[in-house]
Amino acid sequence: MLIANSKIKTSLIRQLSCAISGLAVKLRVSSSVTALKFATRVRETEAAELLEFALALPLILVMVVGLLDFSHAYNLKQKLANAVREGARIAGSENYQDTNTANPASVKSIMEDVKTYLQDAGVNTSFIGTTLSYDPCPATCTGTYYTTLNGTNYGLKIERNVKVTYTDPNSAKLVTVPSTRVTLYYPYDWTFGFDQVIKLLVPSATFTAPIRIETDAMMANP
Repeated sequence: MLIANSKIKTSLIRQLSCAISGLAVKLRVSSSVTALKFATRVRETEAAELLEFALALPLILVMVVGLLDFSHAYNLKQKLANAVREGARIAGSENYQDTNTANPASVKSIMEDVKTYLQDAGVNTSFIGTTLSYDPCPATCTGTYYTTLNGTNYGLKIERNVKVTYTDPNSAKLVTVPSTRVTLYYPYDWTFGFDQVIKLLVPSATFTAPIRIETDAMMANP
């Protein structure tokens, strides 16, 4: 009887062992298939992400570089605008009687004030010419301190006899006020390379370098 029970136990153990071994094999096969499917999906996802990134990269570069370049240009124009306002303010207090001479001191004083303001603001003033070209009154009363690059004039223009007309609210008559207009023409180079990066999206795009930033201000003569 003991021998029979021992044989039964041995048989059960063998069957259980076989069942466990079979289950282990199935689990290994199943896990391998699952892992393979997961790896395939990961590879497909990575490939799609790489493709999407490659397509989006030029647009991202253009946006970032464009933001940097145009922000820098806008900040520079604000400094130029402040400089011409300062020059116009000085013109409003300068002697106007010397504008019929060949080299009026009032025009030179305006130029020096504009240059000083720009230098204090950290702007390179080499684009403003060192030689005055002046057309005395009663002609145009205009002086220029120009430099020329690729056939384009940059620098400072001072017009001492600009006629500004407005309607007097009290008399309803037209009134003409002689004024001085100060104008700056600045050569702006693409500091961060927007003119080149834009070609990633539009290969035929051409942006001249430098571009001319213009700003002016006006004040009534004394």
